[in-house]
Amino acid sequence: MFLQGQKIGKYEILRSLGSGGFGSVFLARDTWLNIKVAIKVPHKQSLELFKLLKEPRLQAALNHPNIVRMISAEKENKVFFMVMEFVKGKTLEKILEKERTLNVETSIDYITQISYGVDHAHKNKIIHRDLRPSNIIISEEGTAKITDFGTSAWLENLPYASTRIGSPPYMAPEQFLGKASFFSDIYSIGCIFYEMLIGQPPIVDPDPFKILERAKEGKIKPPRLINKKVPKEVNEVIIKCLAIKVEDRYQKPSEIIRHLAVFKGKDSKKSEMEDILGRIRARERTTANCWNCRRPLPYKAGSCPYCGESVWKK
Repeated sequence: MFLQGQKIGKYEILRSLGSGGFGSVFLARDTWLNIKVAIKVPHKQSLELFKLLKEPRLQAALNHPNIVRMISAEKENKVFFMVMEFVKGKTLEKILEKERTLNVETSIDYITQISYGVDHAHKNKIIHRDLRPSNIIISEEGTAKITDFGTSAWLENLPYASTRIGSPPYMAPEQFLGKASFFSDIYSIGCIFYEMLIGQPPIVDPDPFKILERAKEGKIKPPRLINKKVPKEVNEVIIKCLAIKVEDRYQKPSEIIRHLAVFKGKDSKKSEMEDILGRIRARERTTANCWNCRRPLPYKAGSCPYCGESVWKK
């Protein structure tokens, strides 16, 4: 829609950044402030203004480091467009196309950041409804930022959004049925987490109805069975995100963050060894002190390991 070098109001188009189902995005320069911005132009320009303003109003209501910032919505020469923060980096989709999988530490880092952004949106009564790798930008500094709120919805006084919309490989079972809720975003986070560690979403099929059928039956292979490098704690987090019933999933993104924070920095094998040693120490609990040296005696000890005296005073 826009060409390189074209001027649209105070913005100079530098190049195209890509195009999706709902709009095209361009890199532009704000000639007044001399900064780079991202300009998104919706494909459906014929919509009424209040409908075009839905996405920028939703995104403008959010102010978080893990969400791409909406700067303004404008109309020039009968063309409506949104002006957003330009994030220098790559989408998670592009990163996965090149790397296929990411290591556990990096995956935890990205999911934690994504969960922070989603948690902020949920606190503002907004569900994203289309969380997927192509809608996550990873900056050159390693910051994950959620973008594209074109399918998002406000859930102020409603239990769910009734429109059936989203990307099938990342959609929760209830989302297919037109009942997307905050818990549906939790499911999508689990799908992204799964893909980063395995190389593909938990259920892949060109037929959306087959994805729904398998999701409703819970036919998801635990990531640890595919990739032995996935720690059991991380495996449990992913499986809980992907639970069929919403009540069995995490109820808030903050719960994902907390569970990953507990695990973060711990080696899986070391954690298992600490558990074993803990059980051994429990069996070796003390019940009394030596009558001679007054040091604690191991459980069921016949003699003091420190002074050698018999447990029973002669």
